[in-house]
Amino acid sequence: MAESASARDARNVVDASTHPANCLCCIGGPDLSFERAVFALLELNLGLEYDTAARFVRLCRAAPRMVLSKGKTKLAAKVRGKDVPALEAEDVRRAQDAVLGAYAATLALEETQRAATAARTNDGDGV
Repeated sequence: MAESASARDARNVVDASTHPANCLCCIGGPDLSFERAVFALLELNLGLEYDTAARFVRLCRAAPRMVLSKGKTKLAAKVRGKDVPALEAEDVRRAQDAVLGAYAATLALEETQRAATAARTNDGDGV
């Protein structure tokens, strides 16, 4: 006897209680923005290697909304190493723009999540 489509669908539904809270199959795939940002920096031909490009991205990611402060900009300019000339201000700006471009979707999602959390918090406080 052939199994109906609805029976097959019901059998394939996974009980949510069998998955941990942060299960990737439940919340979606990993965010590849970091890798995209590193490769975007490498494509700028600023003399960065993978590790130094990754360091630059981490500096951006540590900043609020990923915009480098004056101090972080100075660190980012020197990310290539002690014996290598610092990046020019224009190169740092281009690199910052490349990182922000790679993270655009992630930042938009984070902003949406922050707004939703704030709305839930305000609703819970009766404000």
